[in-house]
Amino acid sequence: MKQSELKSAFESADRPDLALITNHGYAGVEIPLGGAPDTGGQNMYVNSLALSLEKIGYRVTVFARGGFSFFNSDRLRDEPEYMTPNVRYVYIPGGGSEFIPKEDIAIALDEELQWLDEFIRIEASQRGCEPWQVYRMVNSHYWDAAVLGVRLVERWRNDIAQQLIHRLLDGVIDGQRLEEIDKDRHWMALGEAPVYHLGSLLLECEGSPATPVVQRVNACASRWAAAKQKGANAQSMICDMVDETLSKVAKSMAPALHSLLASEALGLALLTIEPDQAQWLKDKLDDVDTHVWTPHSLAELKDENYRNRPVEVRRKLKFCERRDHERMVCDRTQLFAATSTEIAERLRTHYRVEAEQIFYFPPCIDSSVFRRYSQKERQETWKYLSDVSGVPVEKLEGGKMIFETSRMDHTKRKDLLLDAFSMICDEFDDVYLFIGGGPENEVFKDLKKQLEQTSNLKGKAFLTGFIPEQNIGPLFSMASIYVSASEMEGFGMSVSQAAAARTAIVCSDLIPFAVQYVPEDAVIVHAGDVEDFAGAMHRLLLDDDERDWRAAGLAEKVQVLDWVAQTRSFIEYLVQRSVDIPEGRPVQ
Repeated sequence: MKQSELKSAFESADRPDLALITNHGYAGVEIPLGGAPDTGGQNMYVNSLALSLEKIGYRVTVFARGGFSFFNSDRLRDEPEYMTPNVRYVYIPGGGSEFIPKEDIAIALDEELQWLDEFIRIEASQRGCEPWQVYRMVNSHYWDAAVLGVRLVERWRNDIAQQLIHRLLDGVIDGQRLEEIDKDRHWMALGEAPVYHLGSLLLECEGSPATPVVQRVNACASRWAAAKQKGANAQSMICDMVDETLSKVAKSMAPALHSLLASEALGLALLTIEPDQAQWLKDKLDDVDTHVWTPHSLAELKDENYRNRPVEVRRKLKFCERRDHERMVCDRTQLFAATSTEIAERLRTHYRVEAEQIFYFPPCIDSSVFRRYSQKERQETWKYLSDVSGVPVEKLEGGKMIFETSRMDHTKRKDLLLDAFSMICDEFDDVYLFIGGGPENEVFKDLKKQLEQTSNLKGKAFLTGFIPEQNIGPLFSMASIYVSASEMEGFGMSVSQAAAARTAIVCSDLIPFAVQYVPEDAVIVHAGDVEDFAGAMHRLLLDDDERDWRAAGLAEKVQVLDWVAQTRSFIEYLVQRSVDIPEGRPVQ
């Protein structure tokens, strides 16, 4: 279908709306797999989740950073794109017109929040509902998107506090002051301390700050009770509750703090007298918090993996800054989805998240892409590899292929794979190593130089660069061994995809999927150990039977990672935890 047709279908779909936020890299309808910086497994996860939500009956909007060009294109990421009749991408401008690495993305978040908030408010106005009712769930991915999710909820809480103030103070304080509050509610952070603001706004109407607090509280109680026709009894109750609070205050406390405590006590007294309003506030504040965070990785976990690295390497990753963002998110988020047991554990031990708040949702498999391919289906990909390498198709088909693909990043340790392969390749005339990924950054240039300087790799090891999407699935299937030396993985999606393709695996012990799901079927070696990687590849290349039984075991065990089943369980968990998500309406 054309984009115009998909847009029309999306706009007319009668389904509950859910939102996903993925903010860094080149997220989009078409993901430059293994190529673009900061773009890879997380983006595949988000798109697969969106499609699974569609299958069980939801309409999904994926929000991603925009305002800059698509990868390897001059086309600007600004207009919405439609993946299917029920899944769209909306690009959020902020941070300028250039790509921003994920370590520096915080500079864009304020502008993005403002745009996203306004976008959702326009949608709410068109639908005749509150902003928090447009999307019945907001699921953020990685810490930068989580900051947007948390701050959206903060703004919606400000709206609720604003409504409460109108309910309790309309006719009590000046109408112009109420209008100012409406306009400044986000700067005032009404939702962070609604009880305090309620009392403070009333207190500021009675005398100057130099006037004794008790005198001002009495005047406030009289004013409020008269305006709301509550009578002398209500006035007396308010004064008594505030007096009780202030009587516990140390005499040495600064007068300014007396006023602060008096404001808090005054607001609480009003809500005590108006229990229906107090319950309304609690229910509404609960209603607006539809945010769920999927971290994908955590600074605490990555910092541990990198604790012995040189300071020059660690400095660029900004673990301290990232950790602070993550702690803020955890303190202000109710529900979480962990993509690995390590992440779930760190949420509990380092970020004080209760186990009951965490749903385990590892990356699953798109079995239509990652599977065994027939000889006929493989032909175009063999030709692609021949064009990349200069090796004739017949020779490639008759040999064995070792494969790896991921973004060009130091943490993927592609250099180690070249070193390990160089230790064994002289023993085989028909074994080739293909390493995918881009862009042609410094990592790529270093690998290219490494290839040129290692004479025995000539004609046997190749850098493919960005791999066309149509070749990704077949490549996993065609490989004799999939190998990953990565030292920084939240889960290890490429390794799980190789398992689904029934391909033997050699990988580092820092890849959660292999350690958790297939420790007996994958060949798992110590991260960073070149000789161990070389030995593992050598053994599997020589032993066809071992390679085959390992591949069969991998394919069988990975079947538990079914996207639709896991997605349905995820929604059921959220509903059980009081997130008001209507039942999906799939096409019958």
